[in-house]
Amino acid sequence: MSKEIVTMAHGGGGRAETELIEKEILSRFGDGPLAGLPDGAQLPGGLVFSTDSFVVTPRFFPGGDIGKLAVCGTVNDLYMAGGAPRYLSLSLIIEEGFPREELGRILDSVAAAAKMCGVTIATGDTKVVPRGGADGIYLNTAGIGVKDSRWTPDRSRFRPGDRILINGGIGEHGMAILAARHGIGGEGVVSDCAGLGPSVEAALAVAPDAVKFMRDPTRGGVGAVVQEMMSGSPAGAELREADLPLRPAFRALSGMLGIEPLFVACEGRMVTVADADGAEAILAAWRNLPGGEFAAEIGELTETPGRVTLRGEWGGRRLLIVPDGEQLPRIC
Repeated sequence: MSKEIVTMAHGGGGRAETELIEKEILSRFGDGPLAGLPDGAQLPGGLVFSTDSFVVTPRFFPGGDIGKLAVCGTVNDLYMAGGAPRYLSLSLIIEEGFPREELGRILDSVAAAAKMCGVTIATGDTKVVPRGGADGIYLNTAGIGVKDSRWTPDRSRFRPGDRILINGGIGEHGMAILAARHGIGGEGVVSDCAGLGPSVEAALAVAPDAVKFMRDPTRGGVGAVVQEMMSGSPAGAELREADLPLRPAFRALSGMLGIEPLFVACEGRMVTVADADGAEAILAAWRNLPGGEFAAEIGELTETPGRVTLRGEWGGRRLLIVPDGEQLPRIC
């Protein structure tokens, strides 16, 4: 892969993106709140801050659209950083010739998602670029929240035997985008795009002291985010392939296309590391939420720092290696 130019693989959530971020971004800005690449920065005064950009194709897909995605994506990052979301900015980059009717639908979706997530659109910006200068429309949202006093993300607390949990089926957003893009799939292939507030609240209501870390597995999916979580931590991890929750429609689609769902993006899921004593209570609370029937324990932490393995359905183990090239299906 060329190291002289930026390629599509550098935005795919795999090793190429990690290398780009470490060499070009962390080398310049990694000595402050950006160190460790949190989902959001914890700032003085009890504030939490995050930002994200959205360039998804198609803009409307089963289960959501670019407007809902822009709100939920940033709100979820604030939750994962230990915050309670309060305000968002909304910036639009619109290509000349973009239909006003479609713009209105997207903004209506932003408003509905913000109301659902309990946040206020407080500021923003609009730019129009010439035809061909953008893929129709790009959105950026930045979010501000306040620190949630009930827990703090802290990988230094990781210990062998801690459980790895997820609040629902994996790979649903990426596969739904792929299906919508190519006119395949069918009933049941719907994105999991949603705000994580109910899942966070449910976990903290039953076992706040058990929660050590949360991360939403967007680009790169569950496999990449577990690798990222273990990097530099005092523990390793083992995932159990047999316990990875996959709804039947997505199992069929990923099998038909030969795509590993472990590395497919989610947009309404959170991977959580929790004490063994609180894991069952958290899972029970998630399973009582709408759509939470696929919440599962998918692995546990091990004694080998930084090492992530996957135990196959037949009992064999292998190192979990994050793909190096472009993510399939590409979501942004």
